[in-house]
Amino acid sequence: MANVVFVGAHAYAREVLAALPAAPMAIVTEAPGEPRWQDVSDLWTQAPRFDDLEPLRPFGHCIDLVVVAGWRKLVPIIAPTVGFHSAKLPEFPGRAPVPNAILRGDRTLTNTLLWLDEGVDSGDLIDHVTFPIGTDADAIYRVIGKTSAEMLREHWRHLLDDTAPRIPQDMSLRGPLTPASAWRD
Repeated sequence: MANVVFVGAHAYAREVLAALPAAPMAIVTEAPGEPRWQDVSDLWTQAPRFDDLEPLRPFGHCIDLVVVAGWRKLVPIIAPTVGFHSAKLPEFPGRAPVPNAILRGDRTLTNTLLWLDEGVDSGDLIDHVTFPIGTDADAIYRVIGKTSAEMLREHWRHLLDDTAPRIPQDMSLRGPLTPASAWRD
């Protein structure tokens, strides 16, 4: 059995958490706030809930994988960590990837699974799915949840045994960090 920690608070994180092939040993989440942000710990009430990863740092050697979905803060790397970014990398790093794609007038969105490092959306790529963006934000996030869950299940065994792809990002293609103000815009 794998020792997994889940980190997430966006509405689409619920679908990713529900797709975990192993029960999480802990969940890091937030209280409800901005639209679509919610505490997801009710899906696994037997797992202890935390507001950040720091209390789990002493147990990092016991954690096989940290899965991050729908989180807007940098995550300290205490164990092997993967996450999802709802934009093409390395071109569109940073916060609010969906609102920024809408503001740019993009026709497609790319949901990316990557190994997280100490940087902002700068880790090695594992997989991605591109889909039409549409105009309904709730529908976009449903597709992000679905594609995230599918990528997680597809790569699960390889994430745990550290054989999942590690495709370095071409940082010469890296765009500027997207502004958090897109949440308001």
